[in-house]
Amino acid sequence: MKIDLRKIGVACLLLAAFLSACSKGPDDATITTNVKTKIAADSPALANAVSVATAEGVVTLTGAVDSDAIKAKVEADAKSVEGVKSVVNNLTVKPPITFSADSTIKTAVMANLASKKITGVTVDVVNGEVTLRGTIERAKLQDAMMAANDAKPKKVKNEMTIK
Repeated sequence: MKIDLRKIGVACLLLAAFLSACSKGPDDATITTNVKTKIAADSPALANAVSVATAEGVVTLTGAVDSDAIKAKVEADAKSVEGVKSVVNNLTVKPPITFSADSTIKTAVMANLASKKITGVTVDVVNGEVTLRGTIERAKLQDAMMAANDAKPKKVKNEMTIK
C-alpha cells in the first residue's frame, strides 16, 4: 500500500483550518450584542447609559454609572459573556447630587436678590424647591431667576407678577 504524503498533508491542513474556525467563538458583533443583553437584563436604564465596543474579543465599556458597585457589576457581566478575552472598564462614577438645606438655600437666594438690587420678591423654600412671589419689573425678571438658580435648588418656581 502506497501512502501519498501530499494528500495527508492537505487533509491535515484542512482539518487544522476547520478546527481553528470551530474554536474561534463568537465574532465581535455577537459579543457586543451579548454583553448589552446581559447588562439590560440587570437594568434596562443602565443598558442605555453604558456603551459597549468589542475588538478582537476585547470589550471596552464607556459611560457614567451611579456607583462603584454598579461599575464592578457591569464589568463582571461583560467578563461572563462567551468569547470575551478581556474587559477595558472606562466607566466613570457620577458624583452624588447634593442639595443644601432649605434655610441655606433661602439665605443664598435672598442675598443674591439683594446683590442685584431686587426688592418686592419673597422667597419660600420647601424640600429644596424655591418659589419666588411678589411683583417685579420685566427688566429684572431674568436677574431674579438667576439669583434663585445660583443657590443650586432642586427647582425654581416663578409665581411673580410682572409690573
